[in-house]
Amino acid sequence: MTMRSTRKWLALLFLSAAGCSSISDGIIRTETDLRNQILAQKAWGEWSWCYDELNHPWDFAKGFKAGYRNILEGGSGCQPTLPPRNYWKPSYETTNGRGRINSWFDGYSHGALAAQQDGMGGMGVLPISPTARANLISKRAPVNPDCFNGLQKTPTPDGGLIPQTDEMGTEPAVPEGEEMPPTPGTSPSATRPYEGN
Repeated sequence: MTMRSTRKWLALLFLSAAGCSSISDGIIRTETDLRNQILAQKAWGEWSWCYDELNHPWDFAKGFKAGYRNILEGGSGCQPTLPPRNYWKPSYETTNGRGRINSWFDGYSHGALAAQQDGMGGMGVLPISPTARANLISKRAPVNPDCFNGLQKTPTPDGGLIPQTDEMGTEPAVPEGEEMPPTPGTSPSATRPYEGN
C-alpha cells in the first residue's frame, strides 16, 4: 500500500467517523423530542380534567404541552416573549385571536408548573460530578429569577438554601459576623462601602 492510498483511507475513515457522530446526535435528539412529546401528551391526558371550563381549550392544551416540554428539556418554565409562529397570522389580530393567544400562554404556565409538580424538572439535565457541583455551589451564582416564586435559592452542601438577589436586585440580609461572598468578576474591595475622605 502506498503512502498516498494510506492517506486516502485515513481521510475516508475520519470523515465517516465524523458523519456517524452527527447522525447519532440527530438520532438522540429525535428520540428525546419524541419522548418529550409523548410525556407532555400523557400529562395533558392526566391534568386536562382540571380545565373543563375554558374558552379556547385547544390553544390552552397546545400551550400546556409546550410548557411541559420546556421543563423536560431543562428550561425554566418562564413564558416565552412571543407565542409560536402560527399565532402570528393576521387571523389572530382579532379579539378572538388575542383570546386564543392568551389561552396558549396560560396553558404554557400551567404545563410548566404541572411538569415541576410531576418531578420532571431534572429530566433534560445531564448530571455533573459531585466535585463540579460543590465548586458551583461555593461560588455565588448570577441572578436568574425563578418565575414561580420570584426568589432564587442556591443549595448548600449541607442541604440548606442560600437566598440570592430577588428580581428587584435586593440583597438578602447577611447574618451578623458573616460576609456575603463577592460577585464573580469583582474584587473584594468593590463590595465594600465608600469610606469618604
